[in-house]
Amino acid sequence: MMFHSFGFVFAFLPFWLLGFVIVARRWGGEAGLLWLIAASLHFHAGAGSPSLVLLVVSILGNFAFARALWSYANRPAVARGLLAAAVAANLVLLGYCRYMNFFIDGANALFGTSAGHLQLLMPLGISFYTLIQIGYLAEIYNGRARPFGIDRHTLFAAFFPYVSAGPIVVHKDMAAQFDHVGRKPLDLAPIVTGLTVFAVGLFKKLVLADSIAPHADAVFNGVASGGAVDPLAAWVGALAYTLQLYFDFSGYCDMALGVGCMFGLRLPLNFDSPFKAVGITDFWRRWHITMTRFFSTYVFTPMARWRTHNVALHDDSHMLRFLNATAAPAIYTFALAGLWHGAGWTFVAFGLLHGFALAVNHGWREWGWPVLPKPVAWALTMSVVIAGMVLFRSDSLATAGSILAALGGLSGAGRPAVSLSPAALQEAVALIAVLGLIVLLAPNTQQLLRGHKYWHSSDPAPQGDAGHGAAWLAWRPSPVWAAVTAVLLVLAISAMGGEGRWL
Repeated sequence: MMFHSFGFVFAFLPFWLLGFVIVARRWGGEAGLLWLIAASLHFHAGAGSPSLVLLVVSILGNFAFARALWSYANRPAVARGLLAAAVAANLVLLGYCRYMNFFIDGANALFGTSAGHLQLLMPLGISFYTLIQIGYLAEIYNGRARPFGIDRHTLFAAFFPYVSAGPIVVHKDMAAQFDHVGRKPLDLAPIVTGLTVFAVGLFKKLVLADSIAPHADAVFNGVASGGAVDPLAAWVGALAYTLQLYFDFSGYCDMALGVGCMFGLRLPLNFDSPFKAVGITDFWRRWHITMTRFFSTYVFTPMARWRTHNVALHDDSHMLRFLNATAAPAIYTFALAGLWHGAGWTFVAFGLLHGFALAVNHGWREWGWPVLPKPVAWALTMSVVIAGMVLFRSDSLATAGSILAALGGLSGAGRPAVSLSPAALQEAVALIAVLGLIVLLAPNTQQLLRGHKYWHSSDPAPQGDAGHGAAWLAWRPSPVWAAVTAVLLVLAISAMGGEGRWL
């Protein structure tokens, strides 16, 4: 079930939200917590009973590992072995469900075999609840978290607002909040705030992202079918998809925070105007923030520390120390992060591109080279981002290579041309201009809502005035903002199901 579907907006969300208010008011916070567990299991069941069964297996297995880790906390060798076994079990389940056919293709290419694909189940949210639980087990192992009871563990792993597209929560984000679920079930502040954030996200997804998506599809699908693009069409397709994914992911991040807020649970921020970044490191502090935090905490940092210790035992040069202890971990980490996004070499290439860019960024600072003017730094950052988006959207490396070559001024010869009609080209350019201005000039959702007393995230509200815009734009519970929210909902719902486009 998708947040932008009729079933979610008109049936699932109203039923479970109204029931939550009634149950929590009548029977208290613990009953409200159980109600949220039931809602989350219902959400997962919408993907089919096998998906729900795998979720339950994952929860029960990780619950047992969490208890065992806590029991053997004073026996480091045993705890280390338990953690390794738990991580391996989680990755095997994720790897089989999501990557087995990718591994089969790789084996066929390597050994010249012709094994066929398996009919695999893709459980809803498995990429997210797997990482969430691995991080939770690591926190218990490191003594930074106590195990949840089975009820809180289930809600922590499966809470429906963040299982589809994040954020990737950690123990400290949610533990204290679970103890206060439903304490004020009739408090309208979180419901009104959450509804506003949800409406903004729904509008971004259905009106902004979906309006420009056909122009990206025309170019990428045309090249995937064997066509060639000229530089203009390639740039239109690349920019169209870059903006489509921006508003698609930004919209889903808003919807997740908004739904969580309606139920009185604040989730961490996951998106913070990343196309305003003036460096690739800055970009990853703003784009999929919680994923960056997870891979930095549990992959990059341990690997960098181990390699730093390893090279310290040898009298290596400054360059070799940097390559071993900083560049290699960055590249390796983002190759994994790219593969986590999807089972394909284009995703690996996407991760490697960003890993190399981060290594260059770290090296630039390591050697104290001059700070680039902000416009130059922004342009270089966006060139990496756009190239990465081409890899991310392409169905194959060949498709990505053709489009990237066209972006550089090279057109494919001997193939039918992928062209946009004058009307389509004019519409695409206009949309790119309008959406680009929104991205670069408009305040983001958290900047609009930062001044309200009921803050909708577990992260602190942004400080300062940068990018906040005029004071009259600040959100407040008022008739004007109620009207704005209603208009956004009406426009988004009218475009729901792809039956209407407003831009």
